[in-house]
Amino acid sequence: MTATELHIKDRRKALGWSRADLAEKAALDKRIIQLAELGEWTEDDALARIDYVLKSAEHGNLSVQLKPVVDPSAQS
Repeated sequence: MTATELHIKDRRKALGWSRADLAEKAALDKRIIQLAELGEWTEDDALARIDYVLKSAEHGNLSVQLKPVVDPSAQS
C-alpha cells in the first residue's frame, strides 16, 4: 500500500478534516500525515492506520478514534 494509492489528502479534505484532525483520529503525529500526503512516508503501519480511519469515516463513523501505539521497549 502506498500513500499515492490511498489519495490521503483528497479523502481527508472530502471529510472536511485538517491534518491535525486526521492525526488525532489515527493517533499519529501531524508530520506523518503531511509526509504521507506527499508520498514521502512509507511505513506500512502508519499508512494502514490512516487508511482505516479514512475508510471508517467514509462509511459514516466520523467519531473513529484509534488508540496510540505503545512501544513495549519504552515501558519500564
